[in-house]
Amino acid sequence: MKGFCILTVIAFKSIFLVLTFLFVGQIAIAQNSNDSLNDWDKIIIKDSHFAWSHFENDFQINRHDLWLTPLEKPDSIIKKVDSKQVSELVRLIGRRGVNDSISFEKPLISFGRDSLWLVSNAENLWKEYSKKKERLKEMDSIAINTIKDYKKANQAASSLEGAPSTDDYPFIMVLVIQKSDTLSVFSSGQNPYMLPWRTMKRNVYDSKISELVAALLPDHIPSNKERVSGRNFNNSFVKALYDSFLEDKENYLDARHKFPRTFKSLQKEFEITKAEIVDMASIEWEGKECLEMYLKDVKGSKNIQFNTISGVNELFSSKKSILRKKDYLINSLKENPVYKYTLSCDNCLGEIHWVKSKSLSAKAKNNFKEDLVENGIDKNKYDKLYKDAIFYELTEKRDSKSSFSRWIFLKNGTFILWQLQGNYLMNFPNDFFEKQGYICKEIKF
Repeated sequence: MKGFCILTVIAFKSIFLVLTFLFVGQIAIAQNSNDSLNDWDKIIIKDSHFAWSHFENDFQINRHDLWLTPLEKPDSIIKKVDSKQVSELVRLIGRRGVNDSISFEKPLISFGRDSLWLVSNAENLWKEYSKKKERLKEMDSIAINTIKDYKKANQAASSLEGAPSTDDYPFIMVLVIQKSDTLSVFSSGQNPYMLPWRTMKRNVYDSKISELVAALLPDHIPSNKERVSGRNFNNSFVKALYDSFLEDKENYLDARHKFPRTFKSLQKEFEITKAEIVDMASIEWEGKECLEMYLKDVKGSKNIQFNTISGVNELFSSKKSILRKKDYLINSLKENPVYKYTLSCDNCLGEIHWVKSKSLSAKAKNNFKEDLVENGIDKNKYDKLYKDAIFYELTEKRDSKSSFSRWIFLKNGTFILWQLQGNYLMNFPNDFFEKQGYICKEIKF
């Protein structure tokens, strides 16, 4: 870990020095026409990576011989580069850097793909992505049709830019030098093609630049060549599509295939909005495989759902008890102010937990007691009051912000705000709560 931290510091220091060199004015950006931009003297490529494996490369290409060499060892020839590729790269950098830019409104186009490519390759894209896992035939059909959806495909592709994580630090800078002027672009993108390329004024989304840079980099020296060339783009693209649009559907189909009787019983009374077989579900069934389902009463409010968790044995599942108890649960909440607020709120979702035959499971109760102690409250304060308690969650969305709260409603009318995350809660003043997190606070209405 210490070595990793040192590398991280080195990465930021190196990139900072390069960017400082650019932005304080020591490098002037040429304002010439495209023709004069092609009249370059030298190209320098700075190529580095800082993580568990790391390298720092500085290459140069001189116009008079078109040899790619180490910057500090100009006599050590690595390879001859293609003059047409160099000219095209200089043209793209100059045109995009000085006069205009490519936006990211149609990400697939920025990655050199279009709707025809999507439709023609959808089946093979899914087949290659899914080859290591046995999947239901129904899922294959859904996935292929989803990949062909141009709008969804662009939405997925839009996530393949920038540097979303913090454990990987690739960096490439291209400097085109003409006498005393220098034109430059750089990238620290972590995805295939390393988009966007950045100039002093804008981001440039053009995979052609990436491909040309990759063509100039050497083949047998550790470098960012593979990443900037776009290798693994197809797999990354389908994964982004899967994560956004397909994972929940596949989990649902797998659960329905394994538990057909449970689905058949529940669908008489509920809309099953989500179902998944998981090893750990929330805080109620930790460490064991279980079936987690989200249910909406077909006759009830769209703002209320039931979150049921049960063992994978259908004979001992929660389906019978939730079918029997749902009306009782709703009736017991009719005068509850949190429940009533949920029903009246346009952007609220209330969730009633249900495990086996109760709302507040033994696991949840034990976690709550631990949080009581953390707040300086006697863990046994509510020991005789948990029977028929309701474990309820409220999610609110307001002005592009969200708030999440966990509640325990005791049968004697006590309202306990177990957890609060967000800057607001219902109609309470913003300064009503001194802190957030697992606060275990009794609320008077």
